[in-house]
Amino acid sequence: MIQRKIAGYPERLGKMQKRYGAVFAPNASEISSAIKGLNAYMLQLQVNKGSFLKLKEEIEGDAAKLEEIEKSLDRAELSESVRLSLVQVMHAKATASDYVNSIDAQLDVAAVAKEKLELAQKQKKTIDVINLLTMIQKGDGYRL
Repeated sequence: MIQRKIAGYPERLGKMQKRYGAVFAPNASEISSAIKGLNAYMLQLQVNKGSFLKLKEEIEGDAAKLEEIEKSLDRAELSESVRLSLVQVMHAKATASDYVNSIDAQLDVAAVAKEKLELAQKQKKTIDVINLLTMIQKGDGYRL
């Protein structure tokens, strides 16, 4: 039973990889829309990370069960299918871990970019206020 479950991991990982591949970095020409795009991007990454983490935990549980089975059997009794399942589960675990690490790195970069955009937005607002006050002082048509 556990071997059937493990045999399904490559397909599940493939589906998750496709969904992860559909997440694109935002593209915007204005600061506010770029921040909104980054928020959506980060949310999609967090959802994907959660999916990979959930699968990774499931894989780790199955790996522990397989290791118990392996320890309880003699080398002579250990079937080829159990050995293959162990290899398959280790590969799936490594793949899920790689994706989690990659997503973590992308989230870190996105968070830094968001901080910089928010700072730029604050500075832009300050510059806009200064420009407006200058226009008022010069009498360019704006009045308080």
